[in-house]
Amino acid sequence: MRGGVAFFLVLGAAMPAADGHVFGDPAVWHWAPSRSYHVENYRLTLHFDQAKGEVFGDEVVTLKPFAAGFRKFYLDSSDLSIDSVSLLPAHGAPVTLKADTDDPKLWIILDKDYTSADRLRVRIVYHGMPRFGLFFENPDADYPDRPREIWTQGESEFNHHWFPCWDYPNDMATSETIVTVPADQVVVSNGKLVHLTRSGGDVTYDWVESVPHSSYLTSLAIGPWQKVHDSYKDKPVDYYVPRGTDEATVRRAFGLTPDMIGFYSRTVLEYPYEKYAQVAVPDFFFGGQENVSATTLQGWALQDPQATADYPVSETVAHELAQHWFGDYAQGRDWADIWLNEGFATYFPALYTQYHAGSDAYRLQMQGYQDAAMAQDRDDYLRPIVDRHYADGMDMFDAITHEKGASVLDMLRYVLDGSAAMARTADPHERFFSALHHYLVSHAAQSVETAGLQESLREASGEDLDWFFHEWVFSAGTPAYRVSAAYDPAARSETVTVTQTQKGEDVPAVFEMPVELAFHGADGETKQVQVWDEQASQSFTVPLTFAPQWVDFDPDDYIEKSVDFPQSTAALSAAAQHDPSMMARLWAAGELGKQKGADVEQAAAALGQVLANDPFYGVRVAAATSLGTLGSAAAKQSLLAAMSQADSRVRISVVQALGQLLGDADAYHAIQGALLHDPSYAVQAAAARSIGKSNMPDAFDFLQARAAGKPEIHVMRALEAGLAASGDPRAVDLLLTDAQPGMPLRMRLSALAGLAAMQKMVMQDHSQAFTELVSRTLHDPYFPLQFTAVGLVGTLHLMQFKPELTAEAANAPTQWQRDIAQDALDQLQATP
Repeated sequence: MRGGVAFFLVLGAAMPAADGHVFGDPAVWHWAPSRSYHVENYRLTLHFDQAKGEVFGDEVVTLKPFAAGFRKFYLDSSDLSIDSVSLLPAHGAPVTLKADTDDPKLWIILDKDYTSADRLRVRIVYHGMPRFGLFFENPDADYPDRPREIWTQGESEFNHHWFPCWDYPNDMATSETIVTVPADQVVVSNGKLVHLTRSGGDVTYDWVESVPHSSYLTSLAIGPWQKVHDSYKDKPVDYYVPRGTDEATVRRAFGLTPDMIGFYSRTVLEYPYEKYAQVAVPDFFFGGQENVSATTLQGWALQDPQATADYPVSETVAHELAQHWFGDYAQGRDWADIWLNEGFATYFPALYTQYHAGSDAYRLQMQGYQDAAMAQDRDDYLRPIVDRHYADGMDMFDAITHEKGASVLDMLRYVLDGSAAMARTADPHERFFSALHHYLVSHAAQSVETAGLQESLREASGEDLDWFFHEWVFSAGTPAYRVSAAYDPAARSETVTVTQTQKGEDVPAVFEMPVELAFHGADGETKQVQVWDEQASQSFTVPLTFAPQWVDFDPDDYIEKSVDFPQSTAALSAAAQHDPSMMARLWAAGELGKQKGADVEQAAAALGQVLANDPFYGVRVAAATSLGTLGSAAAKQSLLAAMSQADSRVRISVVQALGQLLGDADAYHAIQGALLHDPSYAVQAAAARSIGKSNMPDAFDFLQARAAGKPEIHVMRALEAGLAASGDPRAVDLLLTDAQPGMPLRMRLSALAGLAAMQKMVMQDHSQAFTELVSRTLHDPYFPLQFTAVGLVGTLHLMQFKPELTAEAANAPTQWQRDIAQDALDQLQATP
C-alpha cells in the first residue's frame, strides 16, 4: 500500500518531535494475536444491494485446529448480522452451531471437541452494511454522473467489516470469491476466473486464488470496467478501467507492467500468481493496494500524455507489483514488521529505475527516499523500523517503514556486495539478491518476521549481519557525520577525520559502516578507498601521490546520513563541475548554495556552469535551487537562461528558484510566461505557486484569470494554493466555491488546504460559510474529505463541532478513524 495513504497519516501521526512527542505509546507493546487454528480456505458467495450499501454473504471457512479440545473459537467480524452458522461435515447433514456476536469478534461454539487431525468446514450466512473495508459508490445529487461501483480496501484490518475472517497477517489461506452482480458490471478479484455464468439480468464471477495469502489482501473491484489485455509469458496481465477510456491512455499508465514483472522475476523469483490485474478505481482513496494478483489503483492514474510525463504513475505501479513478492508471497507477520512488505516494495521500484533509466537515476531516487525518512525523524518522531509501540497498525505506514526501509535495503546491498555492484543493474548472482531468492523460497506463502530475513541472509551469504540490523532496523535515527580533511605534503598523505554527532533516544552513539572516500587532484588524478568507520571519532590517513583539490565522503551517497564537511568555495566549485560521481556533484552544488559574502559570485559562476552543462538533470536541478538561494544578479541571469532547457524537471526547479527573487520584475515576468505558455503542467503548477508567494500587486488577478480558463487538474490545484498564498481576501470566496460538493474531489481537497492556510481571514469574514462547509464535509462519503474536515476542526479550534468529534472518537468503525478524531478532539480540549 502506498501513495494516498500518506495524506491521512499526517492527521493521525504524532506531533513534531520538537514539541517533545514520540511515536505511539512507549508503555504499550503490540504483538501478533495468538491463534488456536489455521484457516486453509475462505469461500465467499456474495451479492449486494448497491443502493443501500448492503452485502449478503454465504461463507465457508475451512480450518484446522492446532490442538485437542478445540470447541470454541472466534473470527473477526464487525458491522455484520449473522443469520446462521453451521458445521458442514464430510458426510451427513449440516450441524447448526451456536454463535455469539461480540463486536469485533464472532464467537462460534462447536458441537464437540476437535483435534489437530480434524479439518472443519464452517458455514456462515450473514448480511450487513459495512462502514469501512467495503465501499459502495453511487450517483447522487452532487455527482449525478458517478458510476456505480463496489470496491474493497482491506489493509490494515478492514476486511472483517464485510466478511468474518482472521483479520491479521499472521495467517494465510487460499480463497474463492463467487460474486453475482447486474450484467453490466464486471467483477475483478484474486486468482483465476474459473467460471462466468449469466442468468437473466445477472452475471456471476467465480475467482479462485490457489496461493495462500493474508485475509486483508482478499479483494473485490466491481464496476462498469473495460479490459485491456496484456501478458507476461503465458500469464494474463490485464488492466481494468472505466468504460470509454482509450487504450493509449491505459497503456501510458500500465504498459510497462509486463517488463516490470520480468525484471522482478529475473532478479529474485519467478512471478508466483495465476495472473496480474490492475483496476483503476476513480474514487479509490489510497494510492494503491497490492491485493493478491488484483491490485487496485487510483483512477487518477489514467492521464493525458503531458500529465503522464509530468506526474508518472510508474513508481506506484512498480511498488504495488513488488509487493507480490515482498508482502503478498512472503508476508510480514505483524504490523511491527510491515517494512518487510513496504520497505522492499519501495526499494524495488528504484532498482527498476536503475534497470530502465540508469544508475544516476537510481541513486537520485534513493536520495529522495533518504531525505523523506530523515524529514520524518526531524519533524515528527524518532523510531526504529521495527517498532511495537504503535497506537494502531495504520500508524506504521510512514516514511520510516517505506523510505527508510528502502534505504536500509540499499545499504544492505552495499555492505554485502560493495560499491562496484551498486553501479550495475540488479544481478541475481549478487549475494544480496541470491539471499533474497533464498528468503522468498524459504518463506513462500508464509508470514515472517525480520528475524527470518536475517536468518535467510546469513544462510545464503555466510555473513552475520546482526550488527547491521541492530543499528538500522532495531534502533532509531541515522548517523550525523562531521568530517574534516587535511593534506600533509611532506608525508604525501591525506588525513580524514570523521566524528559522529547524532543524538536521540534509541539512536546508536556509533553507526559502524564501511565508508567510501575519494580524493581528486587538479590535473584529473583520483583515488578512492573504503574505510571502516566504527568509533565516535576516528581518523584515516591515506597515502596520495598528489595534493587533492577536493575530497568526497561517501561520494555515491550509499549511507543515509547528514554530513557537515566544510570545504572551500573553490573546492566545491571544482567538485560540482568535474566530480565523476553524480551524487558528489549534486552534493557540491547544494553546498555552493550556502556560500556567503565574497564567495557568492564564485559560487554563482560555478553553479551557472553546472546548470547549463551537467549531463544529468538532477544535478542541474540542485544547481538551480542553489542559485535561487544565492539570489545574486549572476544567479538570476543563469536561471533566466535555463528557462529554455528541454527537461521540464529542470524548468520546475528554475521557476521555483526564480520565485525566491521576490520583487524582481524580470523573474516575475518569466514565471508568468511559464504559467501561460510552458507545455509542462508541472512547470505551470510550480509557476502558480511561485506567483502566489511573490507579493506582486497583480498576483491575485493573474492567477484568477488563469483559473477561470479551467486548466488541467494539477495546474488548477496549484492555482488554488497560489491564490491562498497571495493573501488576497478575494481568494477565500473562490476557495469556498471550489470546496463545495459537486466540484472535482481533488480540487475540493486542495481548496480546503488553501482555506486552512488563510484561516485568519476565513474565520473573521466568512465564518458562517466556512463552518457550514465543514459541517457538510464532515459527513461527506469520500473519506479523505471527512478526514480533512476533522483535521480542520482541530487545527482551527472549531468548538461547535466538539460533539461530533466526541461521537466519532467513540463510535467510528475503525481504530484508525477513532484515533484521528481523538487527536482533533485533544486539540480542541487544549484550547484555552
